[in-house]
Amino acid sequence: MTPDARTPGALEPKQDRSRATRRLLLDAAVDELVERGYGGLTTLAVARRAGVSRGAQQNHFPQKSTLVAEALRHLAERELSVLHETVARAPEDERDRAHVALDMIFAQFGGSLFRMVVELSLAAREAPELGEVVAEEEREMSLQVNQVALEVFGPQLAATPGFTRRWNMAVAAIRGTAMLRFLGHPEELVVRQWERTRAELIDLLVRTG
Repeated sequence: MTPDARTPGALEPKQDRSRATRRLLLDAAVDELVERGYGGLTTLAVARRAGVSRGAQQNHFPQKSTLVAEALRHLAERELSVLHETVARAPEDERDRAHVALDMIFAQFGGSLFRMVVELSLAAREAPELGEVVAEEEREMSLQVNQVALEVFGPQLAATPGFTRRWNMAVAAIRGTAMLRFLGHPEELVVRQWERTRAELIDLLVRTG
């Protein structure tokens, strides 16, 4: 007997294809945003890069703003997942764990996710619908980065007086150093600056006073 097309078993392959198409479109949108910026992105170019039909693209994301918003969320989820996985595999030694975690946060602030946040923050001046999405993702990223502090240093150290202030200072320093890349500073200069900053941040964070 031919399975009823309405049964869950019959729907699963179609749903899988739909999810796969959605991922292809979101990955392509991320690449287009990084390469061309919000102003240069077109939904047609995204569909071509993803290797899907224009109709499939419009079915999933009929509006450019919706596609871009979902692409930002998609990239944020992917990057934050990698961050948590990296911290989970970090060494037991507290300073070594801090070294791994800070390097990962620095890489992310200097990478595609932060570049997209900056790009879309600027674009939001002319596309207000993006402003709320960017603000929401920034809040979520801040929460996740704060969660990393607990995973790296543990609740006991994280609860010591002044730790939250020191962690916020550390995140601000990481973000500021990573911005040197966007300002066109030579990579070797950025790396040297980060190595000095990281050493100072580890000394700042791995203490109880």
